[in-house]
Amino acid sequence: MNGQMLNSKRYEMSLKRITSPVMPSKLPKVKMDLAGLSRYAKQKGVSLYELTEEERSRFISIR
Repeated sequence: MNGQMLNSKRYEMSLKRITSPVMPSKLPKVKMDLAGLSRYAKQKGVSLYELTEEERSRFISIR
């Protein structure tokens, strides 16, 4: 089997594994207070990346 046929078979197999798309209406509504998060990090004297997951989660609301 040549390389082109092998790639064709791999491509066909990958298409079978693809799941259906997620519609935007099915995604949760997420709101983030980025300005508040930035102020909080600045008050602590750290970058946004240095905040813990728990600290960042205080500024996120999921509807």
